[in-house]
Amino acid sequence: MPLYFFWGEEDYLIEKEVKALKNKVLGDNFDALNFRVLDNPDFMTFDEALRSSPMFFGNIFYVIKCDKYFLESKSKIKIDDKQTTMLCESLEHVADGVCVVLLCQTPRGEKKRPDSRKKIYKTVAKVAQVKEFPAYRAYEDYKIAPIIKNLAKEKDVTISNDVISLLIQYCGASIRNLDMQLEKLKISCYPKKEITPELVKEACFAGDDIFLLPDLILKKDFTSALEQITKMLEKSHYLEILAFLQTSFTNLLKTKIFSKNMSSFDISRKTGQNEFVVKKNIEKLRNINLDELLRIKLNLTDAEYLLKSGQIEPISAFCNVFYKEAK
Repeated sequence: MPLYFFWGEEDYLIEKEVKALKNKVLGDNFDALNFRVLDNPDFMTFDEALRSSPMFFGNIFYVIKCDKYFLESKSKIKIDDKQTTMLCESLEHVADGVCVVLLCQTPRGEKKRPDSRKKIYKTVAKVAQVKEFPAYRAYEDYKIAPIIKNLAKEKDVTISNDVISLLIQYCGASIRNLDMQLEKLKISCYPKKEITPELVKEACFAGDDIFLLPDLILKKDFTSALEQITKMLEKSHYLEILAFLQTSFTNLLKTKIFSKNMSSFDISRKTGQNEFVVKKNIEKLRNINLDELLRIKLNLTDAEYLLKSGQIEPISAFCNVFYKEAK
């Protein structure tokens, strides 16, 4: 039976993929002895699992969380060359009737990847079915829409692309959170089966996705932007948020200026942005005055100076960014 290697930040989709695969291999009614989960096992346990053989009660399905074998970190599991060779041999000879799913879930937002220099990873890349589950960004609604439509179909409700975009705007791009919101919306729209924009606005709440901030600021929804920032400050340093906004509005300014005489492709090449993002931003900026972009950009620079010099508190600094008029 095949060997799988699932990795990435989108843990909810990884869980769904594992569940679907388990049902395919074992069926709905399986014995507890057929299904085993190991969490970063030591070398001996890991190797024994890979060398397992099916018994009289049928196929065996292993889920082995092994990020500490593949990611560089302080808590990584260290194995010597001999042990590495043994694991590689075991990976290459998983017995028929044994299905092994290796999970390498990476921390959201840290952009970590399995270390491709490792011999064990090279073996996995050769013998396993490798699939990445990246975390989506709020501007990638075209990637998220098919996933949300499938989740909605599972819940026997319908949702349009426009409403999906609105849902992402309100709740961020975490698939787990979006699925929970769909469950809530399903209950809210009963006995009807269509999720409407009005229902999303009434029933959903804003998440803490940093990629939503520029959109909220462009729409002058400063109250929602400040709510987002307040949540983010519980997890992130204010200078990280400020740096992101500085970069975002620098790119928005460039896009606004260059779009008068350049195509989205040329802007993408000149600024180093993804062309899809450039196209989306050109649409967003169609009715945005250049002076307003300059006001926000200058206020961000002032806020950075005041914060670094200790003259102002973070929330007050962001209030200045949004409400301070241009000089």
